[in-house]
Amino acid sequence: MSNEPKGQNPAPVLPATSPRIAVQEAGSGTSSFSARGASAAINKHDELRLLVNSRHPIIAVETPEEERLEALLFDVATGMNVPLYEWSVTTGLAKAHGAPIYNTDQPEMALANIGLIQGDAIFLLKDFARYCDNDRICRRLRELAEKFRTTRRSIVVAAASMELPPDLAGDAVPFQLGLPSAEELLTGVRTVLAEVNREQQIPIALDANGIGTLARNLVGLTHEEASRTVRMCVLARRRADAGLPDAVLDAKRQAMRSEGLLEAVRRDATFDDIAGLRRLREWIDKRRSALTPEGKRFGLEPPKGLLITGVQGCGKSLAARAVAGEWGFELARLEAGALYDKYVGESEKKLHKALELAQKMSPLVLWIDEIEKAFASAGASGDADAGLSQRILATLLTWMQDRESGVFLAATSNNISALPPEMLRKGRFDEIFFVDLPNAEVARYCLHCI
Repeated sequence: MSNEPKGQNPAPVLPATSPRIAVQEAGSGTSSFSARGASAAINKHDELRLLVNSRHPIIAVETPEEERLEALLFDVATGMNVPLYEWSVTTGLAKAHGAPIYNTDQPEMALANIGLIQGDAIFLLKDFARYCDNDRICRRLRELAEKFRTTRRSIVVAAASMELPPDLAGDAVPFQLGLPSAEELLTGVRTVLAEVNREQQIPIALDANGIGTLARNLVGLTHEEASRTVRMCVLARRRADAGLPDAVLDAKRQAMRSEGLLEAVRRDATFDDIAGLRRLREWIDKRRSALTPEGKRFGLEPPKGLLITGVQGCGKSLAARAVAGEWGFELARLEAGALYDKYVGESEKKLHKALELAQKMSPLVLWIDEIEKAFASAGASGDADAGLSQRILATLLTWMQDRESGVFLAATSNNISALPPEMLRKGRFDEIFFVDLPNAEVARYCLHCI
């Protein structure tokens, strides 16, 4: 990152429209593209089947989407030609779509009956983690795990929030179900539209492309949340036309804002709203080709992110938001202060969920404003917060280094010297830009536009 004196910068490219704020870029280095082949990610069906075939005795799944997990397990069990058993404290243990076994509603009796069932099988235990703190239940579960290591018999423990005791940690493998993709949501969207058309006589004026856009705009929500959002928007508008995808997107922003992890921000800024920043404009424009289908087929490595630092009040946040408008990506803000939790391990879990959600919403510009306020103490000894900031930083750095393409990180900082050095290492951000006070030419242009 170079820092040229003010007044020696080349004349900035001035937009034709009136700018919101004048900013002048003092300098930045450049980076080049490198070709890299895209790796195909294994889907959840194959991943879960692999865990069962690998003879993992206990599979821990933390998800609120119980029905989706149940359907996935049923597909896996059918494909493997093994039975699926389900247990809940209200119904007891039962074969999928069958009658429950008598007197198996209690957790210990359910485990006893699982031990008596012969042959390969998958057992889904709903909300079972809360009972594992009991000594007898934990002991019986460990004994079952020891027997299941030599057969294709897996116990799937599912809950919306889960923390297994240390005694079971060595036998349990986590499985991340994640949020549904746009393709998975498409079926539910079509079902909801057919229902409101049949029951409420609301006309459906969306073609296949419009319904696909609707499903993509719902990414980041669970199946049930997506269905409720579509139904609410259609009933409120009394029609399903070309304006429905935007209405659904606004409703999703409100839902995400209430969760406090990511805040979906309206994409309302481009570089036409900003004067100056010639080098940043050129950098963004050059990397646009790597985001096109042609660039991906050619093997261009998509940009990962940038850090904008400089003087307060000179438009760093507006410049970061303008990246989303320039590329046509969705924009989401990560509120770093909301990640911190009083319980041990919860802060890291919140960050994992936020980053997973960002990846599901891709293509996305993830905006972190004033990033130094969240991670400044990570460079200290860790005594101030018992090492929490360092653990949060390690989680973010790992994601920055290894994340899949589709999420572009746009961070701003008023004091770059407060950031830990490992965050500024080459490879975390593609480039660092400095935003200075407007020079005379930019100031004259802004005054002319007023």
